[in-house]
Amino acid sequence: MQTRKGMRWTLSALITLLTHTAAAQCEIQHFEGYSNGLNGVVMFRQPSFSGTTSGFLAYTGTCSSGPNCAQISLERNRTPSGSRALKVVWQFNGNPRAWLRLTTFNTLYYANPTISFQRRLSLWLYVPSSTPDFYLTLGVRETQPRAACGANGGATGGIEWVGATQGDASNPPIGKRIRQKDRWVQVVFDLPSEPVLPFAGGANGVLDGRAGVLEHLAFTPVDPSDARPYTVYIDDIRVLPNENDPVDPPWIFGLHEPGGEFAAVAEGKRIWILFTEELGADPNNQTGRDYRPYVNAGHGVIVRLNYGYHPNGTLPPSSQYANFAQRVANFVRNSHGAHIWIIGNETNLPAEWPGGENGESITVARYVQAFRMCRDAIRSIPGHEDDWVCAAPVGTYAPPFPQYGIPGFLDYWQQMLDAIGAEQDGIILHAYTHGSDPNNIFSETRMQPPYDQVYLHFRVYRNLLSRVPPSLRHLPAFITETNQGEPWTNTNNGWIKNAYQEIHTWNQNPANQAIWGVCLYRWPQIDPYYIEGKWNTIQDWREAMRNDYRWRRDAVGDVDGDGCVDDADMLGVLFRFGQGGYNRYDLNWDGAIDDADLLHVLFAFGQGCDG
Repeated sequence: MQTRKGMRWTLSALITLLTHTAAAQCEIQHFEGYSNGLNGVVMFRQPSFSGTTSGFLAYTGTCSSGPNCAQISLERNRTPSGSRALKVVWQFNGNPRAWLRLTTFNTLYYANPTISFQRRLSLWLYVPSSTPDFYLTLGVRETQPRAACGANGGATGGIEWVGATQGDASNPPIGKRIRQKDRWVQVVFDLPSEPVLPFAGGANGVLDGRAGVLEHLAFTPVDPSDARPYTVYIDDIRVLPNENDPVDPPWIFGLHEPGGEFAAVAEGKRIWILFTEELGADPNNQTGRDYRPYVNAGHGVIVRLNYGYHPNGTLPPSSQYANFAQRVANFVRNSHGAHIWIIGNETNLPAEWPGGENGESITVARYVQAFRMCRDAIRSIPGHEDDWVCAAPVGTYAPPFPQYGIPGFLDYWQQMLDAIGAEQDGIILHAYTHGSDPNNIFSETRMQPPYDQVYLHFRVYRNLLSRVPPSLRHLPAFITETNQGEPWTNTNNGWIKNAYQEIHTWNQNPANQAIWGVCLYRWPQIDPYYIEGKWNTIQDWREAMRNDYRWRRDAVGDVDGDGCVDDADMLGVLFRFGQGGYNRYDLNWDGAIDDADLLHVLFAFGQGCDG
């Protein structure tokens, strides 16, 4: 464990800083939330699964009887707020060409995870002293995925070895030597700059495309004749970002539409702002919107793209989906400052259908068709290839409309998410209470049968998240609408404070899907549910924002996102001292990188630096 007194201003730290700076990150797997002992089903198969290397193993039987395990374990854990890691155990048989291909091929949970070829992949290892030294190589499959980061990117394509300086189809890969023992060690593969060698399936020694799949980890013994068993614990696998990636505010506070940012700024916070745009479906309309004034002030921008509003429909008639997708692309191309987009709104509700209840219903199949067309259109635009495109939230509490082919809100939600699958980048929710009692936020009261498993109040967000497929639970979630189910009463009764406390508590459990933002509906005086001018309600919100409720689990001070507050983080702040902020180096998010940010690093120095 490093200490503040142990800070070393080294050349290696400087090199690390200059080559490994970052902004935000994609967490792929931290192995929390799974039953202890699960073997070969969470991201990685058991060691004997791959026929390529099973012949090099001394034992290929059941994990309970010998060294052939890739199981959830409570024995070691790197994340302070967690309790689990993946324990991998195997034994080689002395073959001089031995190596282990620990594959992610079609596992039950988090199979074939998508990673960027333009960023760094980080993972943490704990190797007991009884385990011999080995070389570690990253095996990536060139699937050209359409999936979000971490989602299933497919299992077809050539496989390249990243980080290996030797190796081919007949000889094992020689990658990064792992010799540190009895401590957690971070291993980073800088994919754009690592050596690449071809392994299988038409690979050519070049990473083709912008993204692919983490197909396997390759473990090669330094001494193949050493017959001791190998035990390796794996934890906190994530994609680390690039310097110029979008940076989002670290707190969970937000508003539906702009106008109230001044209250957040007064409390030293910046917020998420949901913008809603009416685009129409004219494929020749090139207008966009400039969101940079909000981004430059430190706020996060989420944009909901609608064809129109009632009675015109949040989506157009299905005959106009192609034109709408082109209009969406034109709007995104000519807008600035946004990278999170929502396609439509509450599409299970008749009020959101083109023509209303007498018009064309937006069935799950129709919505999925429109969503995919829009996502493909957005991601085809230069500079927007990695934008987050999110499916519409459902109209919470809505009953089924069987005469129109619309199931109840939870079933519609699940069917929609299942059908879209890996081609979505975030989860959007709406959650409300029925009445202004602040205790409704924590209420366990359920609805009447047949909906007696559904929370009547705010905790309906838990019902919605429980229907998210396990393969998508690494995605960021946002509650983009919440209120009391009635006009705000202009009272400071603690409802808002309780709502943010509830989500903060939820986020503290690493097994839960993280909720990045909660937007109060709504600021402007457009309908009866407005907040503008209701100063007691605004005060309730201001008092909520005096809490440091963050969606990020990383230690404050970890500016490069590698999980450890160390010399590189200190140098990152020092080298940007005096510059404008609203990025990871601006640790208090006040718009300037200054003494206060240095103090954040100093007070957190050593956190997360296990070993």
